[in-house]
Amino acid sequence: MSEHKSSPVKPAGFWQGAKDSQAIIFTYLPVSFAFGVSATQFGFSAWEALFLSCSMYAGASQFLVVALLGSGTSIWMTALTVIALDIRHVLYGPALQNLIQDRLNLKKTAIWSWGLTDEVFASGMIKLSQRRQEWSESWMLGLSLFSWMSWALGSLLGGLFADQVSNLPQFLQAALDFLLPALFLSFLLAAFEKKHTLVVAVSLLISALACYFINLSAAIFIGILSGIGAGLFKYYILKQHDDLNPETSGVQHES
Repeated sequence: MSEHKSSPVKPAGFWQGAKDSQAIIFTYLPVSFAFGVSATQFGFSAWEALFLSCSMYAGASQFLVVALLGSGTSIWMTALTVIALDIRHVLYGPALQNLIQDRLNLKKTAIWSWGLTDEVFASGMIKLSQRRQEWSESWMLGLSLFSWMSWALGSLLGGLFADQVSNLPQFLQAALDFLLPALFLSFLLAAFEKKHTLVVAVSLLISALACYFINLSAAIFIGILSGIGAGLFKYYILKQHDDLNPETSGVQHES
């Protein structure tokens, strides 16, 4: 009998990363267009909106930046507010690096890590978790670069055509606000595994209760804290219980 050897999986390249960024691009374009419109409403020009998307690239936080600066808030207070809002990005790099087996190229890493938005991070985590051998820095470069280009382009177009937005139907203007969270929810569902059920269920339940009894802003932070607590409980309490009672945690195999 002949044995069939499976061929090694070829890492995805730059253009595959560009292709995989399409889902992000189709969402970034309308949302960044809305940012460009918002920036002009607060007195910024289309080119200043583009500059913000090129120099800061903070995604949804850019809406807050133009609102604060447009209302007269100092640039230092604005910077501190955005840093506090986006501090989560500090964790993205280490989270990815824990799953990366290959040696990283400093120049490539510096480029794609700069474009590590929520959606790019989620795509990278899914690739590393489910198709680890296909992940490569070239793929990350294509993914992050084309995602950023779409955001920058949308910001410029929104600033240039801001006057025409008022002619759009009201439901289309309202839909722009939902596109970004809808995209991230799709990534969450794609990465969901049965072992995450407890953490997700606790986070959703606590967030919903906090949103009902307190407000949406509090629900976000309470939901994050409850998810962290559930994850720690699952890892340190339930896992320890399974380790101490191995006969109850696995399937008994008969010889």
